[in-house]
Amino acid sequence: KVTEALELTNKLAGNVTSKMDIVVEAVEKQTSAIEQVTEGIDQISSVVQTNSATSQQSAAASEELSAEANSLKQLVDQFILAKE
Repeated sequence: KVTEALELTNKLAGNVTSKMDIVVEAVEKQTSAIEQVTEGIDQISSVVQTNSATSQQSAAASEELSAEANSLKQLVDQFILAKE
C-alpha cells in the first residue's frame, strides 16, 4: 500500500507540475501582452505631448499674426486716398 500511495502521490505531483507549467506559460503571455500595451500607451502619450506642443505653438503664432494684422490695419488706416 505504501508503494501505491507513493505512486499516486508522484502522479498527482506530476499533474500539479504540469498545471503549474501551463499557468507559468499563461502568465508569461499576459506579461508580454501587458508590455505591448504599455509600449502602445507610451507611444500614444508621446503623440499627445507632441500634438499639445504643436497646438500651443500654433496658438502663439495665431496671436502674433492677429497682433501684426491689427498693427498693419492701423498703419493702412492712416493713409488718405485722393478723391478723383
